[in-house]
Amino acid sequence: MDKHDDKRQQLLVAMTASCGAGARDGTGSLLQPWSRLARNLCPLIGESGFCALFGRAARLVSARFEWIAIPSFKTIEALLTALGERLASVSAEQARAANMALLDTFTRLLADLIGQALTIRLLHSAAPGTGEQNAQEQK
Repeated sequence: MDKHDDKRQQLLVAMTASCGAGARDGTGSLLQPWSRLARNLCPLIGESGFCALFGRAARLVSARFEWIAIPSFKTIEALLTALGERLASVSAEQARAANMALLDTFTRLLADLIGQALTIRLLHSAAPGTGEQNAQEQK
């Protein structure tokens, strides 16, 4: 694992740190990193590109968590609804583990496509609490 993988892992941990904390079933907060990623990635790869990349990541993760495999979707809203239903159907511990594996696989595939440095920048901008800071830096 190189320094970029370490940084990517740290950003994923930061993005998922609050997942499940305070939510009744935890699935709403598990979807927050996905919403933030979609908001940052869709201008670059489009909604269909995001859904296709997610589908590939889900197929890879389904070898370990077979219940996570979901059909292809054309909209992020439909994709997140289906993911939320799948995560709600299992224990909170399983849902968190599968979600983290899915995020890790998704970002690894993304890094293979667009490069580690850009992936880390996108993850950093999608991490909670960094959007306001980034807006001020760009002024």
